Amino acid sequence: MKLTKLPWKALSMMAGLFAFIGANTRCWWIAHQPEVPEELHKLRKF
Repeated sequence: MKLTKLPWKALSMMAGLFAFIGANTRCWWIAHQPEVPEELHKLRKF
């Protein structure tokens, strides 16, 4: 792996981690619950 691709790989891993965390937590705001794409539902643990 080239050194120049390392930051992009780390950034994509962080984005995947945030998507995973977002899929497994619920929104505490009563008035705001955004539409969740079907691909994100596949990341749910339960």
